[in-house]
Amino acid sequence: MNKGQRTMMSGKAELRKLRQRIAHREKSSEIGALERKELHDSGRFRNLVEVTSDWVWEVNRRGVYTYVSPKVLDILGYKADEVLGKTPFDLMPPGEAVRVGAIFSAIVAKCRPFTCLENTNVHKDGHLVVLETSGVPFFDSKGTCLGYRGIDRDITERKRMEEKLRESAENTRLHARELEESYHALKVLLKQRENDKRDLEDNILSNVKHLILPYIEELKKSMQMTDERMYLNIIESNLREIVSPFSAKLSFGHVCLTSKEILIADLIKDGKQDKDIAEILSISVDTVKSHRKNIRKKLHISGARTNLRTYLLSL
Repeated sequence: MNKGQRTMMSGKAELRKLRQRIAHREKSSEIGALERKELHDSGRFRNLVEVTSDWVWEVNRRGVYTYVSPKVLDILGYKADEVLGKTPFDLMPPGEAVRVGAIFSAIVAKCRPFTCLENTNVHKDGHLVVLETSGVPFFDSKGTCLGYRGIDRDITERKRMEEKLRESAENTRLHARELEESYHALKVLLKQRENDKRDLEDNILSNVKHLILPYIEELKKSMQMTDERMYLNIIESNLREIVSPFSAKLSFGHVCLTSKEILIADLIKDGKQDKDIAEILSISVDTVKSHRKNIRKKLHISGARTNLRTYLLSL
């Protein structure tokens, strides 16, 4: 190999070394940029975690905390390093740990995300705190589930308000039930009172018709047209006037009869003729006939061959 060839070989070697140094610097520059980006993103994430009102965490596949944000201090009273290495179930009452542990095991077995899992934790000072937990799994490059990352939100106050609303709704329901029972009891009492009142009216009406009016009729038969007979007619008329409201409620509650029409209808039911009615009420026979006509019209039997007394007795 001559001198010229050796020079050429040496130049090629130097060129390769130069290219390798350039490639190394470019790679170092890329790595540095990537590291700077990761550090920048990490700083942004840390700032976000520190200002959020939720507790951000990470657990491995066994459920052991591998990261705990500082917010845990505000929520459960523990510093972050006091919780690292523990599991969420270490912070729960025993019964709650069993319940939530069974749910979480089923979720981990399928490596699926979960949201709004309510669970009760014990604060460092001993009082209970209700949390709402959500999490998503994370994986390695081979797709193996390594654990979960998620957040816990304190919903204790919300649960208290919900409980107060439930109690209020229950109290309202009980109060409404008591009112309904009172209403039904009152209806029964009013119905009984109405029945008692109707019985009293029946007794008064029956006593007047059977214990007083028959004797007035007998007295009238033994008298001529004297002042005494006139007084008896007045007494009879007044008695019938007194008991006519009872008769109206018993027989004509669905018909708009006047008090005079009710009185005349009652006399017709007793078999009195127009002349007798006119004498008892001290009105003319034509007036009685006019009332008869109005009664038939209001009973919707005007123009029919229906006997008025028979119809009245059927009511």
